[in-house]
Amino acid sequence: MKTEIKELVAEGKLDEALDRLVAYLESQIDQFSPLYRAARVAQSEFNQSKEKELQGILSEDQIRLSNNLAINRILEILEQLERRPSPTPSTAMRNKWLWYAAGGAGAVLAVFFIWKVFTPNQNVEPEQPLTPTDSTLVVEKPPFPCPSFDEEAEYSIAIFNFTTLDPKDSIADKFLVEEIDAIFLRNRFNGDATLVEKINVSVDAAVAKSMIKNCRAKMIIWGRVFETHEIDLNFYAPSINNEQQDALDSELQFREQGNFQASIKQAALIIASRVLVMNKASGAVAVSEEAYEKTVKKSTTTTSAKTKPKSSESMATMTLANAHASRKDYKKSIQYYDELLRKNTKDTVARKNLAIVQIKVNDVASATKTIDTLRQYKKVEDPVFLDKAGDALQEKGWTRKGAELKRDAKQAIQDQKVVPKILPKE
Repeated sequence: MKTEIKELVAEGKLDEALDRLVAYLESQIDQFSPLYRAARVAQSEFNQSKEKELQGILSEDQIRLSNNLAINRILEILEQLERRPSPTPSTAMRNKWLWYAAGGAGAVLAVFFIWKVFTPNQNVEPEQPLTPTDSTLVVEKPPFPCPSFDEEAEYSIAIFNFTTLDPKDSIADKFLVEEIDAIFLRNRFNGDATLVEKINVSVDAAVAKSMIKNCRAKMIIWGRVFETHEIDLNFYAPSINNEQQDALDSELQFREQGNFQASIKQAALIIASRVLVMNKASGAVAVSEEAYEKTVKKSTTTTSAKTKPKSSESMATMTLANAHASRKDYKKSIQYYDELLRKNTKDTVARKNLAIVQIKVNDVASATKTIDTLRQYKKVEDPVFLDKAGDALQEKGWTRKGAELKRDAKQAIQDQKVVPKILPKE
């Protein structure tokens, strides 16, 4: 049965494949009730899309996306059937399938089948200082109901409807939700991306912060699709928006003209990899490498090595460096931090992380030089970083230099009137 359904998918007979799948699951409904409901939802949505296609309502992009989503759902359900050790699914997967049945589908991308049908032939923690400017935002309850997240999710992302001028681009935000959830599922990470629809509110950092405080969201994403299909994404997360001036941590720009789906896939890889790295999840390095390959390496053929990288390229590189550092592969992490600094010497986040890694590999001379250079660029001392670097130096036996940095950290606290609790002890 499963082989027959896969053959139907490969032949592009999605309606027949869904009919077979629903019929099979219905015959086993006591054992596979959640999967049956998920299949019925997929079938219903696919049939609705086909009706709109016949009426001439859908664009080619919308038709392609509808078919791709149907393929993804079919193959993910088949995968669940194949790998289930018993009739009772795990709590996490059961909750995820119930979420699907409620109408929000996340799927593992079936690249081979999509191609066949639709184409012609640390122990290092990345530096996470708080931002005094950010903390001054007025936090109020959001002026709309909180979205419903999976209660079992370890990390929840709220994605607002994108601003668009072309109605056919209105599916971009839903596509991003699907792509992020697919990556989480593929890497067995219990994350949940949810679309916040039809909210007549201008989203900014203050609204995002209120959602994080009141709605269990850990990341907020909003964006705009331009007439050329270029995309700008803004996002907010306490552990990401470290410094307001770091554009790479607040905005992603994608310039795949005429191909917004390629841009959305890049965005999903970058965002999901960042989440996986922050949560020390399995697959973090692999997803980060994929994001780097598709975002950075792809652009090197047309971009000078001395050109300041786009925000998306910077984030992909930073995330890969942090991923290697978290796995104690310090040599590779240094390679990517250096790459960032060659393109932007004033990237203070990369310089901070590089200094900590250099200390970890006992290259204290280089670390000291990196720290001194950083302090020249920074207009205001960062007490969190200075304290952390001081601890790392003392652990390596450089007690004098370490004590000096820790004294400077305490002085910075007094000068800036920063609350002492921002100096965490690891």
